[in-house]
Amino acid sequence: MKIKFKQYLQAGYPALYVHTLEPDRAEKELAAEAKEVDCRCYSWDLIRGVRPLNGGELNEQVPRDAVSTLEWLARGNENKVLFAWNFHQSLAVMNVIQAIQNNLDNWKSGGKTLVSLSSRLQIPLELDRTFTVLDFDLPDRERLSSILSDVAESAKLPMPNDTAALLDAASGLTNFEAENAFALSAIHPQPFSWEVVSSQKAQMVKKNACIEIFYGKEGFDTIGGLENLKAFSLKIGLSPLARGILLLGLQGCGKSHFAKALGAQLGIPTLALDFGKVFTSLVGESEERMRRALAVADAMAPCVLFIDELDKGLAGADGAVLDGGVSKHLLGTFLTWLNDRTSRVFVIATSNKIDQFPPELLRAERWDAIFFVDLPTPTEREAILRIYTEQYGITDAEIPELHAWSGAEIKSLCRIASITKSSLKEAMKYIIPLSKSMGEKLATIREWARNRTIPASLAAGEGEKSQRRLRGGVSGGSQN
Repeated sequence: MKIKFKQYLQAGYPALYVHTLEPDRAEKELAAEAKEVDCRCYSWDLIRGVRPLNGGELNEQVPRDAVSTLEWLARGNENKVLFAWNFHQSLAVMNVIQAIQNNLDNWKSGGKTLVSLSSRLQIPLELDRTFTVLDFDLPDRERLSSILSDVAESAKLPMPNDTAALLDAASGLTNFEAENAFALSAIHPQPFSWEVVSSQKAQMVKKNACIEIFYGKEGFDTIGGLENLKAFSLKIGLSPLARGILLLGLQGCGKSHFAKALGAQLGIPTLALDFGKVFTSLVGESEERMRRALAVADAMAPCVLFIDELDKGLAGADGAVLDGGVSKHLLGTFLTWLNDRTSRVFVIATSNKIDQFPPELLRAERWDAIFFVDLPTPTEREAILRIYTEQYGITDAEIPELHAWSGAEIKSLCRIASITKSSLKEAMKYIIPLSKSMGEKLATIREWARNRTIPASLAAGEGEKSQRRLRGGVSGGSQN
């Protein structure tokens, strides 16, 4: 059950931290609740200082700096609520922290509440147990529909027929962003195009350094093999109940290519989250970056969220790496989101290693399935070779034996043959397959996956049938 803002005021909470991207809307709507319980509402920022929200004037000198404002809040007999904009910046200063601690009892006994309106969740350790964090949700469909109606009326246009598609495209936008996007779509040659709104929403991804967006055009026809994985993903990929899949397996066998191709096949964007860019040297900033990146993924839904080499991104989550516990905190943030999200974000995570994988990431209900991607079967190798000989314009009649070659290695072979204008057999001397250079490691991965994962491909041909079924890894494909 969600507790209303006014109930916190009635209970005498002295310090609330509202996490929001819309301080103006949050202030307006929360102030309306505060007035229902007879609280006088004030607003503060560093430029304007304190001002009453009812439009009146203060009967005393307007406090501007944070410390004076906190002391002002404690004065008087009226029930006060002070909405402080961007207050996370002020909380980084020690005298502000001390002023809050000094006045906390006075606020609690005097019916006073400090409400921090902040886009970033940055609470110093000294006040970690002082503030209660509330999330102020982005506009729901009803609110977005009202904005769309206002824009249509202003543009003297009728409400569009595909309203549902427009509202889906605008989901995750703020009031301001949605109004801008609808206004831009209204002047498009085809008024109220959902594609225009969706392209504006993609700006969120461009502003986030940890995420890239792909609107792929290459679907499953560019991947040879992985038939089990393809069929399963197509069945559940757009379901609101789906969580995602974890792909374990060998390098160069199509895991990354598959994630991008799935988005194209389902007609939704693929977002790629780079864990390496999440980490920073500032305390708490890495976790905040992770939360913002996941919030962008929620806003872009329906979408595919691709996380490549998740094992490397969470390498220190078991405490083996001395990173101050950042990796462990990131894992906790990610797992909480993975469990609790309600948005239609289909997660595809890949890993080449399993020996140091956090065990809590593998338990039931984290993923819909865990697939193992092995080297291509003979049939898959033929399909992959056919794709790339056609792509690179190779008409070589002599097809060499490519036993235990990965999809990426076959692609590289065709590319080099095209560049050097040589035959495939001649180009083979420039490539040493991983199956030769890392044979023992591949055997270890296959042994681990045998009874723990699902083969990503159909059963192998008769020539490899016994071996492939025994090791549980029958897969192939291509990889960018």
